Amino acid sequence: MRVKQYKMRSLTVEQGKETCVDVDLEFEGSRAFVVWDSITVGTAMFKARVEIDPALLLKEGGRTWDFFYRGELVLPRPQNN
Repeated sequence: MRVKQYKMRSLTVEQGKETCVDVDLEFEGSRAFVVWDSITVGTAMFKARVEIDPALLLKEGGRTWDFFYRGELVLPRPQNN
């Protein structure tokens, strides 16, 4: 299945304050994923992705992003793992 890649902006809470975050966004069919982190090992690329609700995406981009996410974006933090 072909993966379509875009940029996304969302509000998130970091250290008790709301802030904007820009992340990579991928679509696989009707499913949407935020790319939280990626690493290349040799010729392989591994991605940590978080699935989001595509119904909450607005297709209105800025200069650096294609979609705005209206849902609550909670990304895992390395210190919590």
